[in-house]
Amino acid sequence: METNSLVKVIEQNAIDYTGSFGDKRLEKRGEKIVKELVKKETAVLNQFSDSRADLVGGSRFFNNDSITEEALIDATSKRCKNAVKGLPVLAIQDTSEINYEKNRGKLSKEDNHLGPVGNNKDIGFFIHPVLVLNRQNGFPLGISYVHIWNRDWGKGTKEERNYKSLPIEEKESYRWIDCSNKAKGVLEEAESVTIISDREGDIYEEFVEVPDEKTDLVIRSLQNRKLYDKDERLFEHLSNLDSEGTYNLPIKNSQKKREPREAKMEVRYDKIKIAKPSKSKKAGYPQYVELYAIEARESVETVPEGEERVLWRILTTHAIRSLSDALEIIYWYSLRWRIEEFFRTMKSQGLNVESSQLETGESLKRLVLMALNAALVIMQLVHLLRSSYPPLKAIIYTDNSKSRTFY
Repeated sequence: METNSLVKVIEQNAIDYTGSFGDKRLEKRGEKIVKELVKKETAVLNQFSDSRADLVGGSRFFNNDSITEEALIDATSKRCKNAVKGLPVLAIQDTSEINYEKNRGKLSKEDNHLGPVGNNKDIGFFIHPVLVLNRQNGFPLGISYVHIWNRDWGKGTKEERNYKSLPIEEKESYRWIDCSNKAKGVLEEAESVTIISDREGDIYEEFVEVPDEKTDLVIRSLQNRKLYDKDERLFEHLSNLDSEGTYNLPIKNSQKKREPREAKMEVRYDKIKIAKPSKSKKAGYPQYVELYAIEARESVETVPEGEERVLWRILTTHAIRSLSDALEIIYWYSLRWRIEEFFRTMKSQGLNVESSQLETGESLKRLVLMALNAALVIMQLVHLLRSSYPPLKAIIYTDNSKSRTFY
């Protein structure tokens, strides 16, 4: 199929709300709104409305109680479910705050759909989507699940709530496990699923509850965990291993203000057993979980004076039997930046959802859940028009015997 034809297909199938709201007129209105969000590249109602009638109709739509969060999420998940059949996929999850502080004058602190964000003084809510990519080429296929919530203004600090002693199900961090399991249900017809999380997702319960015969985890390590069968902890154990080889990593200007360079990355990996945390009160949990750990650390020879070495530590349920296996996991984790790109498309560099002038938290959440679909379509079009389904990029590496190319 030609690129122009694919673009048309993507735009026309932005979302299908058939049967979602119990009213065909509302469903057609919702589909039209998502297409207008894509076309106008804005989530500000009076900017994506073509007429006074559209403006009034859109306002009524977002304030209609038939438009529930559950229905919007279900429609988004259904679209993803249809797109992943038979494919190996990467499911990338992360959290982003939606901040409406600049619109505070139109919003009420008494609105139970809004709460503290940012420095806990701004107003807004949070979203935690699971963005699904085709593992073979990185193409964004859909959003398998979305968790959307707001904090309570009267909620105390973690210390006041004795947060550490709470069951995992009562912690906000449970979203990482819950969203993983919800995503698995949506992706059941995929060939295989690899769920990717940043350091916040480094939770023992995640490693116990989520993996199955076709679902694996790739999570950046946050905690220097106790190992079940060794005196060393995780970080020390990895650092003490011999390097299995190296690869070159181009470092560009970034928010961390690193000096641009070609970093030489040393790779170490091992099969490990992480011990059940002593604070865990979960009955029936195993005393350890068997995983593979990878360390990619910059060699001292390429680190500029005064800078810390680039360092990634990754835990995975995928078996690592060679340097090529480790590099594949590192590459998959590097694709986590796609969800950052997704959030930018939602916000100031795209749809600008935080500039919406809607006046209730409920209507703002509905708009954001619909804008997720528009942001996905924009990402699909951008990736398609850039390079028409690019293959995995090549990485040149040395495995202590000779140089090779990994794809």
